[in-house]
Amino acid sequence: MDGQHDYERWIQAEAGGREDEADAAFAAVFRAAAGPGAASSRFTAQTMAAVAVAAERDARRARIVRRLGMPSAAALALALGYASSGLVMSAFSAILVGALDLFIGSIVYVATTLRSGSDVWTVAGNLGKTAAALLTNPAVTTTILALQGMAVAALIGLQRLLRSEREWQSWRS
Repeated sequence: MDGQHDYERWIQAEAGGREDEADAAFAAVFRAAAGPGAASSRFTAQTMAAVAVAAERDARRARIVRRLGMPSAAALALALGYASSGLVMSAFSAILVGALDLFIGSIVYVATTLRSGSDVWTVAGNLGKTAAALLTNPAVTTTILALQGMAVAALIGLQRLLRSEREWQSWRS
């Protein structure tokens, strides 16, 4: 039978409520639409050979990265850490000294203003002035910008790693 006749027979059986006849007609429509079943053994062998070659190439590339890339990256990280340690420690100490200065200054100011009877708005205004003076210090501003730059770089790196993982997962599926 041709596919159009099987299709019409299936639709009429469904509309008429004849479930067994509709199932048999649908099976005939499906067989006609699906075509031949399995792929040829030659096609399967060629595909599996291509997959084996690709897997070997990926394994070779991974071995090279592990053998050369990881030690190189570790050495580069150590060199970068050594070269930037002075700047990092200087920035850290400047931030620490600035924070301690702000903390001690605010405690002294609050203690002296509470003794003289200042109101809450005066204390809040002076704390705001102190915070603004701290933020306008070029060393603090540079440190904040550097930290933001590192955060953006880390975010971009994480995004690339996750995208690589999704691509790997979709390739494996």
